[in-house]
Amino acid sequence: MVASIFTSSDSRSLWRGGHSPLPQSIHSTSKHPITVPTEEQRLRVLKLLTTLSPHYTKECTRNAQPLYKDQARERYSALIGHLPPARTSWLDAIRLSTGSEGDFVPPTRPRNPDTHKYFFAINLYNSFDIIPDLFATLFRVSSILGYQNVYVSIYENGSTDQTKALLQIFNALCKSVGLRVKISTSMRTRGAFNHRIEYLAEVRNAAFVPLHDLRNTQNEYFDTIIFMNDILPCVDDLLELIWQSRKNNAGITCATDYMFHEELGSPVFYDNWVARDINGTALENAPFESIFHQPQSQERFQRHLPVQMQSCWNGIAIMDPAPFYAPPHVRFRMARITEGECSASECSLIANDYWDAGYGRLLMVPRVKLAYDNRVFEIIHPPRKNLTSIRGYVRLGGLPDNPRTDPQDRQWFGPHDRLFTDEESEPLDFVPGPEYVWCWGWDGAGDLDGPDVDPIWEHRPNRSATIEAVKVRHRRDLNT
Repeated sequence: MVASIFTSSDSRSLWRGGHSPLPQSIHSTSKHPITVPTEEQRLRVLKLLTTLSPHYTKECTRNAQPLYKDQARERYSALIGHLPPARTSWLDAIRLSTGSEGDFVPPTRPRNPDTHKYFFAINLYNSFDIIPDLFATLFRVSSILGYQNVYVSIYENGSTDQTKALLQIFNALCKSVGLRVKISTSMRTRGAFNHRIEYLAEVRNAAFVPLHDLRNTQNEYFDTIIFMNDILPCVDDLLELIWQSRKNNAGITCATDYMFHEELGSPVFYDNWVARDINGTALENAPFESIFHQPQSQERFQRHLPVQMQSCWNGIAIMDPAPFYAPPHVRFRMARITEGECSASECSLIANDYWDAGYGRLLMVPRVKLAYDNRVFEIIHPPRKNLTSIRGYVRLGGLPDNPRTDPQDRQWFGPHDRLFTDEESEPLDFVPGPEYVWCWGWDGAGDLDGPDVDPIWEHRPNRSATIEAVKVRHRRDLNT
C-alpha cells in the first residue's frame, strides 16, 4: 500500500490563484563533518523504521463487503483531487499500486479533479504509539484529496517518549511524496501554575500558525480545516466527515469518540465536557442508548444519522475556515472570566464563537466512531463474521444472503463496513441555537483534576438563537 500511495499522485503541483510554491533547494551543504552513527543509534533507527506501518487501523478497509466498496467509491468520488500520473508506474506490473492486498482504492479519477484545499492541524503529545496509524491515514486520505490540495501542520510539545524522533522520519516521507507539511516541536509543558484552558488554547493556535502565514506571505487560502487529536482514524472516517461537512456547508462537523468504562465493562461516549445537543444540554458518558437527553437527537443518533449540535469536538473537527479569515477572526481562547463568561473548554468556546459569527451549522456524525487506544478500537470496530458462523448451520439452496439485512449491522459496535442508508445522504435541516447552554466551568489554574465550579445554565447572545445563525454564508459544496 505504501507503494500505491507514493505513486498515486502526479509530481506536478496544482496551485490555485496563480501562485507558485516557493523554490526549495534539493541539496544542502554544511561545513560540519557528518558523524557516523553509533551501534546504539543505528539500533534505535531500526526500531523506529519497524513502526512506520499502521498497527491498529490497517484492517479498516481491507476485506470490506463489495457493496460497501461500491457505495464508498460513488459517495466519495466528488472529493477526488489527485491528478492522473504522467505515465503508468512500473509498480502496476507487480500489483503494488492497485490495492492487491485489499486496501481502499481511490475511485476512478474524474476529468476535472476537485481543487478544494484542505488544512490539517494536529496536536501531539506522547503519541509514539499512534503516529504510524495517523500518518498512514493521512497519506491515504491526501492521495485521494490530492497532495497538491493538502497542507499538514503538526505542533508537538512536551513529549517524553520518542514522538519527536518519529515525527522527523514522517516529515521526510511526507516531503518525498510532495505532501506539504510543517512540523513544529517544543519542550514546553503546562507547568504547575498555568491555567489549563489558556494553555490548551495556545497549543491549538500554534498548529494554526502556517494557516495565517500562508495567507499573509503567499495569499493562499484554504477551504476546509481538519483539526485532529491523537486518535486512531480510518481512511473512510475522515472522508465521511469531510463529505458531511461539505454536503451540509457546516461550520463544525465532528465524529463520536469513546473511552472504556471499567465498571460497565464496555466503551462509552467520551467528550461530554464539550458536546452539547441543540437544546444546550450536556451529553452523557454512557452507552449509546443513553447519550442524548433530547429525544429527536437520540433517535437519529441510534440510527447513525447526522445530529445537529450546539457544540462538539470528539477527536476530529472539520471546520469552515471563514471565521478565521474574516471578522471576528475567531481563535482558540480561554473564557473572559472577568466579563462573567463561563470558563468552558476552548473547544466549547470556539463553537460559541462560531454561533456568534453566524456559522452555527454544527453537526455530529455517529457513523464515525473514534478511539484513543487499541483496546477500544477493537471493540468498536469488530471484524465482520461469516453469516454461516453466526447461524451455526449451512444453508442449502435458496436466495443468497442480503447484505442489507445483516444482523451485525444492527449492533452499535458493528463492523466498520456498515452499508450507507439513503437518509445518511440527506442534508440536515438546521434550526437556531438554544437560549441557554449547560456549562461546567474550570476557573482555577494549576494541576486540578477537573472543572472546579458548579455547573450553570449560561445565557447565550440573542443572535445565536435566530435563523441568521444557521444560514449558509460560505459555500463549500461537493464537486458534483
